[in-house]
Amino acid sequence: MLKNSSGENEGSLNDKVMQITLTIPKNRDFGDLCTNAALVLAPVLKKPPLKIAEDIKRHIISAWPEAAGANVAAPGFINFFISRDYIIKNLEGIAIKKDDYGRNEHGANTKLQVEFVSANPTGSLHIGHGRWAALGDSLSNIFASNGFDVCREYYINDFGSQAAKFSLCLASLYLRSFGQNTQYPEDGYPEDLVKSVVDQILQEEKLPEGAGFKGSYLKNKSAGSFKTSSEYARPELIDSMVDIGAIGRRGIEIMINRIAVTLKSMNVQFDEWFYESSLYKNAGFEKTIKQLEKENIIYAKDDAIWFKAAQYGDEKDRVVIRSGGEPTYFASDIMYLINKAGRGFKRLIYILGADHHGYIKRLHAIGKATGFNERNIEVIIGQLVRLVQKGQPVKMSKRKGNVYMLDDLLKEVGSDAVRYFFTANSFNTPMDFDLDLAKQKSNKNPVYYIQYAHARIANIIDKVRQGFAAGELDFDSNELRLPDKWSDNFEDVFTALISENTFKNPNLKSEQEVGLAKMLMLYPDVVYDACICREPYMINQYLYRLAGLFHYFYKHHRVIDAKKLNTGRFKLVLLVRIVLANALKILGVGAPERM
Repeated sequence: MLKNSSGENEGSLNDKVMQITLTIPKNRDFGDLCTNAALVLAPVLKKPPLKIAEDIKRHIISAWPEAAGANVAAPGFINFFISRDYIIKNLEGIAIKKDDYGRNEHGANTKLQVEFVSANPTGSLHIGHGRWAALGDSLSNIFASNGFDVCREYYINDFGSQAAKFSLCLASLYLRSFGQNTQYPEDGYPEDLVKSVVDQILQEEKLPEGAGFKGSYLKNKSAGSFKTSSEYARPELIDSMVDIGAIGRRGIEIMINRIAVTLKSMNVQFDEWFYESSLYKNAGFEKTIKQLEKENIIYAKDDAIWFKAAQYGDEKDRVVIRSGGEPTYFASDIMYLINKAGRGFKRLIYILGADHHGYIKRLHAIGKATGFNERNIEVIIGQLVRLVQKGQPVKMSKRKGNVYMLDDLLKEVGSDAVRYFFTANSFNTPMDFDLDLAKQKSNKNPVYYIQYAHARIANIIDKVRQGFAAGELDFDSNELRLPDKWSDNFEDVFTALISENTFKNPNLKSEQEVGLAKMLMLYPDVVYDACICREPYMINQYLYRLAGLFHYFYKHHRVIDAKKLNTGRFKLVLLVRIVLANALKILGVGAPERM
């Protein structure tokens, strides 16, 4: 059976509770945290949001030892402050958890698949793909930090007319290398791209002594038997000389390898590269059609086979098999979703391009028809990105027409800037990528500003090491233990400092020190909210605020003053480093030791 039970009777109250968030107000005078709980619960409780907010404030928040005052703001937000004593007493938890600080078990035992990028393997990645790659990978990291069992998947469209066209283009240029004047398909892919793939294939076929080529994909390897008449130049006759299927499969492998290299250069790697063609192996398509017939989900009309999509919430019914007998893209969508359910995934997230709005209802229809809870199928539409330089749009690529390629952008500004800038806005917001800003080495560049905070911390640690080695550092050995032997590796030094010291009740005196400590304590809530809202930019915003507080602290509160080490501030700096590094890792941005 295609159908299964997947929690379709979840209560509306539980669904609403999942939408409650804790966020950091833009104006910190209002409070340390703000919640939308009253607004979310109002439709369920059928009470005014302000009344609910007052009840929550009076009966719940006032009883929290963590809270130090709360206020209600229209139309129903609740702002509250975190107790200073609570902050100081709980800072030790950051050092204990270290790399795991910020993680929770919200999604424990839930297998979740995030499918993103999934560009056709017939071309290189453009900057739009880069944005979806950064967003998809960062969102996957957020889900993993919330306890989900996450699988990152790339869907390879290697089946159907586009793959067939790409194979024919390859075969045409491949034959030219053997002296055949083949005609290139009129609507074929850019010839320079296809030629680069063919050149790689030919290089792979080169004999060890350099005495020619193996001609592995030729059906008749005797070059003398080739005909040079015009009839053999026609694309439809190319397959009489070349194994088009085999050379097409190799060409797609080469393109996927190139795509993987590009993505890896921006710190994006997939757990699974799923080939569409695998859905059709072992009579997979025929078996699916039989099961759909059995479930009365499809019907015949006008010599075609249709899926009852409208019955399950789509705008109209969809063709599964064309009148000529060929399966449609929608047929692959059905089999792919069934395949995902068969692999045990409980939640599915599709990150698609800006032109895929129509996919939302059709994927939900497939889920509903086949028994997969459509509420656990999320389709996120990634909006367009525009490059801007000197205030003007950048239209031309160095290599190809009016499309700016991702490789070009990575070379120009680097992976860290690409990852940060592409995650700095919501999925559903078109964005301008400012090339000039991304390349600046100043505090105006948010990536530089945040990474510089991390580098400053590394520098403080190095100065402590130098001062200790020279015997010139004055500090209270009862409050701080420094390593007897210092490694040359920064991570080893940092690990030793964290593991050999206690961070319980550090001596923090100024409001700025306590404010910085408060920001560290808010990080787990930000990770949770970013998951609930499906918004990586919340991590970006948090990082920028944390970096700002640290830079202010660094400027106004010396950690080492006249060779005297303030142990409380030094411990606070170490905790800041933990949170900076953890948050940067979620975004796939580096944490440099020097800048």
